[in-house]
Amino acid sequence: MFKFIHAADIHLDSPLRGLMRYESAPVESIRDASRKAFENLVDLAIDEEVAFVLLAGDLYDGDWNDYSTGIFFSRQMGRLNQHNIKVFAVAGNHDAANRITKALENPANVTMLSSSKPETIKLDDHRVAIHGQSFKEQHVDYNLAKDFPTALKGVFNIGLLHTSLDGREGHASYAPCTKDDLLSKGYQYWALGHVHKQEFVSDEPWIVFPGCIQGRHIRETGAKGCLLVTVEDGSLKTTVETRSIDVLRWTSCTIDLTGIEEMQDVLAITREEIEKKLSSAEGRPVAMRVHYEGATKIADQIAAKPEHFAHQVKALGAEVADDNLWIEKVEVGLVNMRDLVSSLSDDNSLGTLLQEILAIPRNPEEIHGLEDTLAELRQKLPMEAFSEDVGLSLEEESTGHLISEAKQLLVSQLLTEEKNHENRSF
Repeated sequence: MFKFIHAADIHLDSPLRGLMRYESAPVESIRDASRKAFENLVDLAIDEEVAFVLLAGDLYDGDWNDYSTGIFFSRQMGRLNQHNIKVFAVAGNHDAANRITKALENPANVTMLSSSKPETIKLDDHRVAIHGQSFKEQHVDYNLAKDFPTALKGVFNIGLLHTSLDGREGHASYAPCTKDDLLSKGYQYWALGHVHKQEFVSDEPWIVFPGCIQGRHIRETGAKGCLLVTVEDGSLKTTVETRSIDVLRWTSCTIDLTGIEEMQDVLAITREEIEKKLSSAEGRPVAMRVHYEGATKIADQIAAKPEHFAHQVKALGAEVADDNLWIEKVEVGLVNMRDLVSSLSDDNSLGTLLQEILAIPRNPEEIHGLEDTLAELRQKLPMEAFSEDVGLSLEEESTGHLISEAKQLLVSQLLTEEKNHENRSF
């Protein structure tokens, strides 16, 4: 029996976006989040007495400003070396863009697999073969997996690859390949990287994206970490466990104010939602975006002083959680309840249209033709819109927010136009 850790997309010293400008946020803690998460990864490897650690690309985040990032990495690898834990890694698109990385020697227990062709490393003590290939340049738009060797007999075969597979929302296409390409090699485990959201593509054999180890912005919500893999009985029994090692958690919170008439009730509901999100963060500090939607009589009151309302919400967050919560952004997409009720009751085209808009489901899977429309949109947008740094995430959660925002915008615009039309009539 042996264990190993599969991690990817470390992005050491990458800044957390959206909080640095927030006046009460602890800037130093935020800046060091990726380092602390990586220290947690090393702690986990030592505590679990793993045989080795796999890093599936994007250890770094482009060029360093100085050598301190490399020194930090070497120090952490030294900790692993003291426990005879080896590290095997491939370079991803961000690593390939790093000029300083190429000029430094790797720590003694770290093996960076070749970028010229697929490389196989055998670990005889554990009867393991690790097959992998690094990125030679930043933009690898061809299939690396097709040249990987077939599985060696009598050993546990692992494929180590940084890839977008057959495409993932919010991520540019790098080293594209298909699930069948991977299955054809006969490996027992594919350790993938590049996609920042954890995904189990297959469990027979295992084909897994572990996700990033630390969320960096509001599009990377929820628990982040790595995978602890235990192999028993000559690979006949393999278990894969998710371990959260992030130090700060991003979350979004949607609050429906339909029917709410008093500001004190708005704040009371907000308090309840904040407390729920905090309780699910497993003791970690939370960076939160709060979005308000629905039809309410106090929509105009909130719209009249949006900055004041945002400060009220942030002050409430500080009261509830002190330094353990930062409200990254407050979004308001409310409509006036009186105008809406009046228009909905009208037996005319406006009332019918409003009813149809409000009946649109929030779940994108329930909207007929949406996927075809989004596919057409993707074809028209430049590739940069789908990069990790810019991002156009159309996953279910973010698409649900977009649908809600679109509904509120349409309803608000229709009611505004109706009001303007009535005013012009006098």
